[in-house]
Amino acid sequence: MAEIVCWNCGASLAEIPRPISRHANCPACFEDLHCCRLCRHFAPGITGQCEDERTDPPIHKETANFCDYFRPVFGAYRERTGTKRDAARARLDALFDAPEAASDNAGHSAPEVSSKEEEARAKLDALFGKGDDS
Repeated sequence: MAEIVCWNCGASLAEIPRPISRHANCPACFEDLHCCRLCRHFAPGITGQCEDERTDPPIHKETANFCDYFRPVFGAYRERTGTKRDAARARLDALFDAPEAASDNAGHSAPEVSSKEEEARAKLDALFGKGDDS
């Protein structure tokens, strides 16, 4: 028989009493369990993300709710290959890593990037008196 697992981390929920309470949390990651993400009616591809027409789906699908139609589903856990955090970090790194971001496919940096850097460095040196022999 299949086992119900946490929608967030995949940990076994065999020790959680049934029916799952609104206050129940995963023993491994402490995420709420009585939520849309663990429900058999959760359908991310449709408006409202709930297949049950009688419900008034909550906005936050990962937080505990009072839905009377909640039924835990087997296999709610989906291993994530990439997270929003990873994608945001990559965009941020690309933004502040100008020489690599401005390089062409061959890996050569664009010449105006280095001249802009040199110009900025010269202005800073002039502003703070660097390079003077006094």
